[in-house]
Amino acid sequence: MPRVQGIIKECGGKMYMGEKRWDMALQQFNESFRIFVECGHIRARILLKYVILVALLSNSDVDFTESNEAKSFVNDPEIIAMKSLKEGFDKNDIKAIQKVLADTKVNLLADPFINTYLEDLLRGTRLKGLLALSKPYKVVKLDFLAASMNVDAVEIRSLLSELILEEKLKGKID
Repeated sequence: MPRVQGIIKECGGKMYMGEKRWDMALQQFNESFRIFVECGHIRARILLKYVILVALLSNSDVDFTESNEAKSFVNDPEIIAMKSLKEGFDKNDIKAIQKVLADTKVNLLADPFINTYLEDLLRGTRLKGLLALSKPYKVVKLDFLAASMNVDAVEIRSLLSELILEEKLKGKID
């Protein structure tokens, strides 16, 4: 019976992910992970990866790899890679994130679910990095931001527009 509950929670998390309701997906995946750990199911490791992914997407400050349930997975190469991904995200280090994603030994992108939300993750990282990069300036050129973030000016303009519209950054694009 617990295994069925874990599967139902996992499906609920995937449904919320499809709707980009990251907080609800995080709750569902975390519950599913805990259920799978309790019943000793092999899917627990996969669900921990999903919990870490959606925690990044929801900008959660909680480190789910530090929980008691996650301790048994601390030496798993995929979980280590997901932790590295989180560290890169926390530091706004797109190069570190790309390095983890390009690692063929772990191959996180082989998981179609993670691959589906890669663009959302990279966009979130770029938004966070752009905010940190541009906040100290009163005036900044798009070309400078594009070169600093290794992204084209069209993408920078789109990211800046989003930050300004969400009132996370005060400014205008000239």
